[in-house]
Amino acid sequence: MPEAINNHQIKDDIKKAYDDIAEVYLDWTQRSHEVRLSYLDRMLRSFDSAKGNSQSILEVGCGAGVPCTQLLASHEYISVTANDISDTQIAMAKKRLPESVNLIPGDMMELQFSQEQFDAVVAMYSIFHLPRDEQTTILRRIFDWLKPGGRLLANFPEIGFASSSDQSWLGGTKGAMHWSGWGRDEMRRLLANIGFEIEIDEVVVDEEEENGVFRKVGFNWILAKRV
Repeated sequence: MPEAINNHQIKDDIKKAYDDIAEVYLDWTQRSHEVRLSYLDRMLRSFDSAKGNSQSILEVGCGAGVPCTQLLASHEYISVTANDISDTQIAMAKKRLPESVNLIPGDMMELQFSQEQFDAVVAMYSIFHLPRDEQTTILRRIFDWLKPGGRLLANFPEIGFASSSDQSWLGGTKGAMHWSGWGRDEMRRLLANIGFEIEIDEVVVDEEEENGVFRKVGFNWILAKRV
């Protein structure tokens, strides 16, 4: 089936690209760390649990584990499972994270977990690499993986578009980077249809730099609860 082949090629491209630019990407993301950590803090504060209660959190698209996986792993009461498609980034994460973090390499679409296994799922700058049909599928799976009352923290493109690709993003020479997005209104509708209750729905404009050129890109940050 052409669609399946196309989706497979997209994953192969993205893996090669992130393996190639892993170190550059880690440095490039520094300017977004403050935003990432601020939303992660808001998610952690959204839990009503008493301090010290055990929490199980999954992060999809953890990269090198900086800074969010590191923060999660620093809490003794949080059990962290983290996934990334890039073997190179997983290797970098192993050097930066305690052994207690369960690191799983590979396509997030191949992840398998029990129903109601996690208190939260974090997906920053990751789900939008999937083709749009797979984005809908992974969000439904995440809903099933969450315990009742569990949270999804993720960000998506503010504006909807079917697909965008770049064979030399951040100076990469292997594979290609791919993105797609439903847009803010459609994503809100999709999440509600799945059964999520949206608690935070905000747009933050990132200033991205590549080869000395700066551009502003809007991302829709979502904190949603399984009710």
